[in-house]
Amino acid sequence: MTMNTDYLAGWDVNAEQRKADFMEHMYQCSGRANAGPGVVGLYTGLWQEFCIREAGPIMRDRYFEMLDAVRQYEEGKLQPVTTPVEIVV
Repeated sequence: MTMNTDYLAGWDVNAEQRKADFMEHMYQCSGRANAGPGVVGLYTGLWQEFCIREAGPIMRDRYFEMLDAVRQYEEGKLQPVTTPVEIVV
């Protein structure tokens, strides 16, 4: 009997490893690894917690930075970029 592995057709090993690595990062940063019973080993809600505590404040600040850049451009204080720029996140 052969095992059906069709579900692995589009599997990207590197992408899956990156997901697992980031999930572990969120878990460690949450403090759950050192928490009490019922929380140790709990991965539920990590993404939401990350978005609220880490990504949310950064994205909020970036939003206002972009609004300020648009305002400065409209006031003629900034010139449009005409050469490709590499954005590093």
